Amino acid sequence: MECRVFSSLDTNSDWFKSMCALHDSIFGEPELQIYHAELSGRPQRLVLVAADDGRVVGYKIGYQDRQNRFYSWLGAVHPEYRSQGIASELMSRQHAWCKSHGYHVVRTQTKNKWRNMLILNIRHGFDIIGTFTDDQGETKIILEKRLL
Repeated sequence: MECRVFSSLDTNSDWFKSMCALHDSIFGEPELQIYHAELSGRPQRLVLVAADDGRVVGYKIGYQDRQNRFYSWLGAVHPEYRSQGIASELMSRQHAWCKSHGYHVVRTQTKNKWRNMLILNIRHGFDIIGTFTDDQGETKIILEKRLL
């Protein structure tokens, strides 16, 4: 298993296209193509990509959203590669990078229907700090982890 680290991704790169294909297969929406513009405008971006023989099998994307706070935005692992510690490894690498870049807090959001992600976050020291209802009427859970 290989882990690649990017501060941005070229939308024409094979890495980006493979990450989009994985995202679309899991979430059923071409969000990464749409969100590339948002990501490219953010300071201190971090894109972690897990690959097996050149095949993207997982990713974790985040960016600085406030001074000293990093927002862990999107992430997924291919269903055939789950329960192998890939999501935990990507999260650990993201948090180590955040600490080394002076962040005090990592924030993320998830939905109750993504229970595996909710459980993973809690296992890695995140606390639930609130909820809100999004534009589609779904409840989102806000989680934070203090790094210091």
